[in-house]
Amino acid sequence: MPEIEIIAATKTLQQQPLSVATRKKRVAAYARVSTEQDEQQSSYEAQVDFYTRHIKSNPD
Repeated sequence: MPEIEIIAATKTLQQQPLSVATRKKRVAAYARVSTEQDEQQSSYEAQVDFYTRHIKSNPD
C-alpha cells in the first residue's frame, strides 16, 4: 500500500486581509493568426476587439 502524505491547508482568500482579497487581477489576452491571408487579418482584429471589450467590461 502506498504512503500518503498529508499537506496542511494554507490561508484561503477569505482569511487574508481585505486589501489583498479585493485587489484587481492583472490579465492579458492572446490573439493570433496562422497565415497572412486577408481573412486572417480580420480574424485577428475581431479577436483583439473581443478581448479588449471583454476585459474593459469587467472591473475586477
